[in-house]
Amino acid sequence: MATGYLDNYYARLGVPKSATPEQIRSAYHAAARRLHPDTSENPDDTEVFLQIQEAYETLSNVQRRTDYDRLLPDDIDPPSDVMVNAIYSRSVLPTMDSPQLVYVLLDLLSRPTDEDRKKPALNICLVLDTSTSMSGPRLDMVKAAATTLVRSLNPEDYLSVVAFDDRAEVIIPAERGVDLGRIEARISQLRTGGGTEILQGLKAGMNEVGRNLSPSFVNQLLLVTDGRTYGDEAASLEVGDYAADRAITISGLGIGNEWNDEFLDALTGKTGGTSSYARRPDDIRRLLEKQFQGITRTYANNVLLDYKTPPDVELRYAFRLSPDPGALPLKTPVQLGNIPLGPSLSILIEFIIQRVPEGTRQITLAEGDLRLKIPTRKIPDTTARFSLLRTAAKEPEVEPPPQVLVKAMSRLSLYRMQERAREEMEAGNVEKATARLNSLANQLLSSGRPDLAHTVRLELKNIQKGESFGEESKKQLKYETRSLIFPDGK
Repeated sequence: MATGYLDNYYARLGVPKSATPEQIRSAYHAAARRLHPDTSENPDDTEVFLQIQEAYETLSNVQRRTDYDRLLPDDIDPPSDVMVNAIYSRSVLPTMDSPQLVYVLLDLLSRPTDEDRKKPALNICLVLDTSTSMSGPRLDMVKAAATTLVRSLNPEDYLSVVAFDDRAEVIIPAERGVDLGRIEARISQLRTGGGTEILQGLKAGMNEVGRNLSPSFVNQLLLVTDGRTYGDEAASLEVGDYAADRAITISGLGIGNEWNDEFLDALTGKTGGTSSYARRPDDIRRLLEKQFQGITRTYANNVLLDYKTPPDVELRYAFRLSPDPGALPLKTPVQLGNIPLGPSLSILIEFIIQRVPEGTRQITLAEGDLRLKIPTRKIPDTTARFSLLRTAAKEPEVEPPPQVLVKAMSRLSLYRMQERAREEMEAGNVEKATARLNSLANQLLSSGRPDLAHTVRLELKNIQKGESFGEESKKQLKYETRSLIFPDGK
């Protein structure tokens, strides 16, 4: 993929060169609603609106657009403010009738202006579980972390707080320029009771974020829970779909061992968010503050890969290596997460190609649109075309894959091993799961993690006794092998 584009009419509207007339019209009307002098209170928006209007007048006219397109260079399409690099496991694919795997390391790196380096405005809701099981040190640590987060807000940020058990209560309604003393007092008064119904908390939290929803904010819901929600999982996941459609990111923190990590991963993954695991109450404050710092370091959010593959190609697996490691749902468009200021948004993608017929000179792995929002921009939305291509030959020269890709796959290998072992256990393939766990224990030991290797060995003994995989061990292995991909987010 190429890098960089000129300041042009397509860029002004945040659409690709291939945009349809309807996409151009929709982008213009969305921008006009925000920037028109009759609706915007910012006098600087008038000049931006005139630029938008100039672009629309040209691109909405078929002949004027055709004449304009002739003046554009070939590399006009990639986003101007994001550098995109694709590193492939093979530079040339062999023509063959049997399946072959191809890996792509996709790096999206911010290219911010001085204005972009400022902390983006937040529209954030803390959704806190206050069910009976949260009593004691757990709730105390959540209160302390929430208070720290509140103190770090800027005057332009919107904050709301929702507490839930088997019902939800808005403790702090969405507002900016908050009275810190009043908010800290309300948080300190939180008490526990009742059961855990996550759907109630999600609905109330989404309503608060929705009050000030804007592409010019980082719109975020942060869910903290220590329990399983029963009977409302499907409805909660529908809330995740609703959030994704509105570019609201849901992130989660699970405390202890009773919460459902698969559910929380599915919920947060729908929106490009991530889940964390607080094994002990002492972990809560550190993990919440880390998540919040990640939110404040956002450069571009709601990064989507809207792709199609040819009939003989399948995108089989995708994993976000950084900034927040996690497996990505493959439903198109793929929610990639956020591009941070500083480190890249790094994705490892696995394709399987069923056949490359003899005589093929080039094969498309995937193509489509890369879409993202940069909240600090007057026109936050940016869309660019992308394509992942490889040349093909009958007997290409054999070459080793790039070291940077080998290292990325090596970092991911331990997580993939525990992931597959869990899947095999759930499918009843105990023998395969046992063999994989034995291999995992050996590799953890050689990687300098005897503690995790010991956990695996203990679980192997339990499995041999006919017992199931323990909840604490499953979560520990899942989240700690995930953290090994980039320790401390590096």
